[in-house]
Amino acid sequence: MSSSPDCNIGRTFIYKFYFKTVVGKPSSLKKTYRNPIYLAKEYEKMIDSGEVKNQAELARIKGLSRARVTQILNLLKLDKRIIDNLEQMGDPMERKVISERELRKIIHKN
Repeated sequence: MSSSPDCNIGRTFIYKFYFKTVVGKPSSLKKTYRNPIYLAKEYEKMIDSGEVKNQAELARIKGLSRARVTQILNLLKLDKRIIDNLEQMGDPMERKVISERELRKIIHKN
């Protein structure tokens, strides 16, 4: 007995998939940027208050390298006027006005 191609017609299943065609916008969380000076002062305060023993412990807690913590803390070596101007920008900032990397260049020029 040979089978005919349409012998499975009564046993065929039909699946219909419906996909949402309009994708809603994800909730737009406004990105904020930390002011590098506020971050440096926060780290310094943690060390000075005894919350952490040293830069190495701070690095472990924050998930950073010790070198990165040192780079951030070195921002406090900037001229007082520069630090005051940067503090006036507030924290957090809506846009990245100046990066920590750009500030490091200024430190080495002094």
